[in-house]
Amino acid sequence: MSKIKNLLKLEVALIISAFIYYLFFVNKGLVFFDEGYFAHSAERLLNGQMPYKDFSLQYGPTYFYILAFLFKLFGPSILIGRFLNIVISLFIILTIFFILKKLKINSRRTVFLSFLSLTAFGYPLINISNIVWISVLLSLLSVLTYIYWLSSKNIRQYRFLVILGLLLALSISCKQNFGLAFVLLFTLLVVFGGKETIINKFKNLVLMNGTWILATFVWVYYFFLKSNLQGLFDFINYGRRFAINTAFSYPPLTYLLQPLGIFKLLPYYLPVILFFIVLMLLFKKYRNWSILAFSLTAIVGFFVSVYPQSDLLHVYPFFGMILVSFLLFPFKPRLKYLVTAIVLITILTGFYLSIFMKSYRYESYYYQYTTYLNLPRTQGILVTKYTAENVMKISKFINTHTSKKDYIFAYPYSPMLYFILERKNPSKDAQYFLPIWHFYDDKVIISEIKNKKVKYIIVDGAYKFDTDLSKFIENQKKILDAGQFQIFEIRS
Repeated sequence: MSKIKNLLKLEVALIISAFIYYLFFVNKGLVFFDEGYFAHSAERLLNGQMPYKDFSLQYGPTYFYILAFLFKLFGPSILIGRFLNIVISLFIILTIFFILKKLKINSRRTVFLSFLSLTAFGYPLINISNIVWISVLLSLLSVLTYIYWLSSKNIRQYRFLVILGLLLALSISCKQNFGLAFVLLFTLLVVFGGKETIINKFKNLVLMNGTWILATFVWVYYFFLKSNLQGLFDFINYGRRFAINTAFSYPPLTYLLQPLGIFKLLPYYLPVILFFIVLMLLFKKYRNWSILAFSLTAIVGFFVSVYPQSDLLHVYPFFGMILVSFLLFPFKPRLKYLVTAIVLITILTGFYLSIFMKSYRYESYYYQYTTYLNLPRTQGILVTKYTAENVMKISKFINTHTSKKDYIFAYPYSPMLYFILERKNPSKDAQYFLPIWHFYDDKVIISEIKNKKVKYIIVDGAYKFDTDLSKFIENQKKILDAGQFQIFEIRS
């Protein structure tokens, strides 16, 4: 009992320390593309617009409604989305601790290393409003529910299957590729994991799958089938078009010939090694389906997230789970020491990436964020001095020449400008970098710009592409140059 109490104290202390660690990153930087997409879309919901009908949305609606609800409670703010993801990330750690308890793993070393694995490849690596962390949390809750189902008896097990079906439905309603992949995975786990008759296995599948199908049908009917069937086709075609037109790549083993190349390969090839370990365990006579379910969920989540874009950004979300999986297997002592050493080295790599490398994709280093961006919705946010000066410059221009009821157009990938400048978007789309990145044809968007009487276009970065939108902008009058931003006035 004393050992359990001490372990509980350790877990509480670790969660508190994670929160303190996350606080350092919560106000650093501003991502005009991805973060702007989530904030801008949530604000459109807050303003009463209908997703898929009044504006395009490439994901399910749930995360955006949660963010819009928080905007309603606390006011639209960048920090609100950041703190939402911190709370989700803390629950990820808490859920892992519950899973370890359910697996009867009471080793302080394993708990501590699991904590380090999650924080090293957790929130700071993607510190913005983003849908991936809630997808990770839902997958872990699904694993925990599955483990409870495996250990339950008689009628109680059906309750867990209903909960599992609801969690899968939530996963689909957040990020559909994760949700559908986990539906397939847990269908297989329910079939092969329980020691039941074929009839009971069939009943279990009907109950779990019937639950997520029914729950998913509700929101699909409301947003699409009721009065927006074309929106459903647009939604499906966008995902198909994006996957087909984005080339998949994976770091080659020739990186081993480079200095420190092994560190570049570890995040990509440890999941492959884990997959083969799990594959071998699946063919053993005695299988621990609880541990296998955890590891398979980590593997499936990882490979779904890296396809079709395998840059490091898409590696991070499920990689912490990959490292925890290695800690769960009962390796022989010598192999266990080797595995622990590899996990520790990888953990150090994760912290190095968080603290010393660029904060998010192509953004600046965390230490370069030294200047507060003093707009109503960016209070408390630190950016580079260069960005702050340029954003304030275009903000002053927009506030002088337009009102909040006016439309502006942000091009090609900066929906954050609508959010922080508090101006309306004339288009159903929010990003236009490449034709595969937006739902509607350029001619439709140009027509919307003209119909809404847009007067100013704000360009962020390069804008000269072989597209109708780009050519349209080139024909307008440039009236302001503010570093990375340019403002064009649409000719009458």
